[in-house]
Amino acid sequence: MEPGGFSFYTAPVYFDTVARLFGRLGSEAYNLYVVAAELFLIGLLVNWCAGILHGTRGTRLLRGLLVVLIAVTLIVRVLADQLGWVRLDLLYRYFIFGMAFIALVAFQPELRRALIRAGEMRFMRRSGSHGKLISSLLESAGYLSRNRYGALIAIQRDVGLANWAEHGTQLYAEVSANLLNTIFYPNSALHDLGVIIRGNRVLAGGCQFPVAESGEVDASLGSRHRAAVGLSAESDALVLVVSEETGTISLADSGKLTRFLALDDLEEELETRLTGHSATYRRRRLRTLSDAWRILRRLLVVVPLTLVIWFLADQASLAPPEDIPAELTLTHDATLQVDVVRPLPTLFTLTLRGPTRGIEALRVAAAEGPLKLKWVLPTHYARPGHPRLEKEELRTVIEGLPALQSRGIFVEDVSPGSFEFAVDQLVTITVPVRVDAGPLQVVVERIEPEPVRVSLRQSDLDRLREREGELRIEADLEERLIGEPRNRVLDFSGVVLAPRIDEIELLGVEPRAVDIRLRIVAERVQRRLENIRVLLAVSPKVWQDNELEVADTGEWLLELEVEGDETAVNALRPQDVLAFVSLTSDQAVPSEEFRSMEVVVELPEGVRLVRASPQVRFRLVAREGVTP
Repeated sequence: MEPGGFSFYTAPVYFDTVARLFGRLGSEAYNLYVVAAELFLIGLLVNWCAGILHGTRGTRLLRGLLVVLIAVTLIVRVLADQLGWVRLDLLYRYFIFGMAFIALVAFQPELRRALIRAGEMRFMRRSGSHGKLISSLLESAGYLSRNRYGALIAIQRDVGLANWAEHGTQLYAEVSANLLNTIFYPNSALHDLGVIIRGNRVLAGGCQFPVAESGEVDASLGSRHRAAVGLSAESDALVLVVSEETGTISLADSGKLTRFLALDDLEEELETRLTGHSATYRRRRLRTLSDAWRILRRLLVVVPLTLVIWFLADQASLAPPEDIPAELTLTHDATLQVDVVRPLPTLFTLTLRGPTRGIEALRVAAAEGPLKLKWVLPTHYARPGHPRLEKEELRTVIEGLPALQSRGIFVEDVSPGSFEFAVDQLVTITVPVRVDAGPLQVVVERIEPEPVRVSLRQSDLDRLREREGELRIEADLEERLIGEPRNRVLDFSGVVLAPRIDEIELLGVEPRAVDIRLRIVAERVQRRLENIRVLLAVSPKVWQDNELEVADTGEWLLELEVEGDETAVNALRPQDVLAFVSLTSDQAVPSEEFRSMEVVVELPEGVRLVRASPQVRFRLVAREGVTP
């Protein structure tokens, strides 16, 4: 299992995985220099493996394996993870195990070759003259070719050939044309198999070389040529072959066979290939179109495979989904007022997935309480209204927050799955201060400062302006005035203003407190007045033409609650109150239905009604004989 809790072959793949990967690459979750180094090292390994397999039967097998793996991974993994096809996912896992076993069996020769190269690679080449070796090989090749004596000679370069030499006859003799001619002379005990040369010495004779498959070489070639191609494919040895049937001289190198070489061509090839693949030789080869196409084909294999391996490793290294509590806070422009409607409080459970280090950092932060997330309200939400974010939109918003995006974290689920808030314009106005003295009547001499600035929602201001009367904010002094003497100047400092106008809550008051100077002139008292008769004020003409019919005679005899200055209220008599209903000429129209009209109540100065004026119901009926 990988550290993140997923195995390499079961890393989840989603439809938007690649897009999220590019998002994480631009975050703090990844160091681009580290990513580049990882890709470089993986690319080197993939290129090395491709070099080992090049020219062997493993090449075609590798291509087929890659096609199957990519197709199965893209189709099965995506469907299994996105659609919940658990049985298909289980079969995929068994399939991967089977493919791994098949690869071990099928690539056994290639793996063996890779291990041999890794164990016997000499990083510091010993430089030396190959003149004697080349002259011996040329002289022997000419003799063997003229006489049509078959020969198979392997010249060791970087990768050791001890694995094949140890099964032959150990010679360790200085190389010479006569020695080679003797070994490959017909009826010699060693002439049927190969010779291995290391440096200027013949290491062994009678060596059995690995034989290339028939599909990898021309079917008309014999066993010597197939053995030469096989050994050169499994090592970096340069193999010289002389045909017993035709006397043709050939060279096998890196699994490729160059045939029909004249002695002059053989000399040039040996000098070029035995000098350690000189820069001149490499530049000459790169200038050819075929080699350029070979390099391009190698890149077309190495680059995609490197990216796929890194991508799967990245997915496997991600931490498994984890639930973390979070609290979402809205920040917005100072000219707006945003109120969360639900959920209250703004607590969510987030199912997060991403790099292990990022998830661990969030887990530690959430250990002390819900993770604090701040959302700066974007422009398309910052207008009056009631936006509602459903689960997918809410998930996208939270996933884009800096606290998560900077760590390469993405949100798989969020609960509760909706978020609703109200956006309103924030306005600031100035309003006067009204002193609430309770039952006392006061004369305010000074309020400082006045007016004051209040902040409220535009919708609340519109509601207040629909009502009649001046907007005022109250300073409550009722309790502080208890027991204070009358007709004496009183100073109160730091009187806190009520954070509301009527029932509308204010968002801010500046300043929060004021200084007030006043005098208590009297105490307001309340009193009930009874038997106040309501009069009907109409023109004489209306009385001549109509009769008054009332719905309830009790409505025309009022009981009123009044309040005001103690002296004025106590001296008030029923006959001092005038209550009447006034009908204009256009209102004095006979009707069959009763109408309701408000009673106008006139009170002496300093006295007012506690409640609204009452209403009476009546109708006018035309007198008989009166022409309308």
